Amino acid sequence: MQFNKDVFSSVKDWLIEEGILKSEVPDEMADWHYVVEFPAKSNQVSDIIKPKNRRMILLLSGIVLSETHYKAFSSLTPEEKQKLVHRWKMDLIFRKADFRFIPDSMNLQRIEFSIPIFEDGLSKSSVIEALRELFKCKLYIIWNVQHEFDKFSGVDSMYL
Repeated sequence: MQFNKDVFSSVKDWLIEEGILKSEVPDEMADWHYVVEFPAKSNQVSDIIKPKNRRMILLLSGIVLSETHYKAFSSLTPEEKQKLVHRWKMDLIFRKADFRFIPDSMNLQRIEFSIPIFEDGLSKSSVIEALRELFKCKLYIIWNVQHEFDKFSGVDSMYL
């Protein structure tokens, strides 16, 4: 099976069928680039990209720390930061998504998650399963950060 117009149309059709396609993004590095909201009506967005000259798609999403949580994280001692981030790394390593701490784990501003799906595994089920996995990874970080930092502030912060 080759990546062609039929597969392109199929992915877009699947996203429309599920009611999660938000927009198409112009992208010089991609044959196509969609922004989806998953779960539907959740305000949580992910990108689905078909990189040029690649026989795969890439699903991406991330968490940006709120200003309150960024300040709280920054106020931790290096030891406390290392311990917290180490726990996250040890838990996330067993998930299907790859992850990156931006700019790095000691100066954390955001966490990005990605899942590649190669053409031989591309199906509606694999796309929805990957979106669900990205969402669970984001929830893991959201709930951990809220547990760690909101217990003292009483602030109900949210993430992008």
